[in-house]
Amino acid sequence: MKLLELTPEDALTFGSLKNFTAGESHYQQTTFPPPIMRFFSLGKEQGLKPLKIAGVFIKHQEELFLPLPADCLKKRKEKTEKIYVPKWDEELKRPFIEPFEREKDKVELLNLEQAEGFCSFSDFREHYAKGENFEVKYKEIFQEEERVGVKLNYDKRVSEDRHLYSRIYLRFKNSHIVLLVEDDINKAFFSTVGGERKYAKIKPAEDELINFLKESVDIKRDKLYKFYSTTHLYADLKSEIKLNGNIKFKVEWVSSLPPEWVSGYKKPFLYMLRPGTVLWLRALEDGMCERLCQVSSGSEVIKYNGGTKDLLKRGWNSGILLEVGQ
Repeated sequence: MKLLELTPEDALTFGSLKNFTAGESHYQQTTFPPPIMRFFSLGKEQGLKPLKIAGVFIKHQEELFLPLPADCLKKRKEKTEKIYVPKWDEELKRPFIEPFEREKDKVELLNLEQAEGFCSFSDFREHYAKGENFEVKYKEIFQEEERVGVKLNYDKRVSEDRHLYSRIYLRFKNSHIVLLVEDDINKAFFSTVGGERKYAKIKPAEDELINFLKESVDIKRDKLYKFYSTTHLYADLKSEIKLNGNIKFKVEWVSSLPPEWVSGYKKPFLYMLRPGTVLWLRALEDGMCERLCQVSSGSEVIKYNGGTKDLLKRGWNSGILLEVGQ
């Protein structure tokens, strides 16, 4: 298990599968974190085999940031945000946040909405993993740049009338993309990345996250656990699932952002849950598991082009297992 730090030479764009043709759809947004398949071919020029990637994060001014867990809430229309972390209510059989906040003699009715963005790894480990609320003062961990283009008629070599379009790029100023990989890479190298194949320097990096992910979690039957997804997730969550292919769980609740279509060259279209998805799991048996693990069910093997592709072998369905206070 290793972290790779990517330093782009220019602004990057990571498009989605949403239809984008100048003249029909005039605005292409970029997504972050992108699907892990955008980085599979890193190091191909150096003869490296395709990477197995278990997460895409951001490092800003020497601090690691993860996608904010999807069960986190915040007060509506607040910029400096207090993040509210729900607790499990056994009577309601769902995550729950007390709707009133009491401070001294003041009682406030909370008007909450789902929080999006990033949280530092230190907040994730010291507060979120323990079910505690925390403060997030969002930093500009990357800048968005809008660039305008025009559709060209290559036969006539002229521009098409009324066919202007805009595309969003991400510029990583004082920031780096960080990949969590299972490959043993010890040397720095250059490779292309992003929608326009811009060059980036890739080098191994160190962080406390690795030690955290290697911790063992003692699984006890009937106890509740959280699975925080570090990649896109595809599984049948209505039936029982397994972690690392051997410990059975029942999915009690799913907290997620809207799912999105994911695909690549000569690959099937899959409607997948986004990184940051949180599964609330009830253990069906005892066992032992590292925090970094993978969800598997009967739907992780996809058949196409006459063959099969096991999603788990490339890193999909990876995430972090956390205990839930009872």
